[in-house]
Amino acid sequence: MSNSDNGGCLAILMFIIYALAWVGTGVMAWNWTEPDSFGGAILFLIAWGILGYIAQIIGGLIIAGIASMME
Repeated sequence: MSNSDNGGCLAILMFIIYALAWVGTGVMAWNWTEPDSFGGAILFLIAWGILGYIAQIIGGLIIAGIASMME
């Protein structure tokens, strides 16, 4: 049998990193676009989606690195 005691901790850490990444990139995109019209709001949503996706990929790579070090 394998020892997988760290699996739950890594899942919780991944959830926290993903949530912080999406909130942080939302604030960053809001400050960057400063929407004041409908077009600005659309630009904000596009920027937030792109930045959030990039941050989520980086967060996943960080979690994968931590998981590989714990083997």
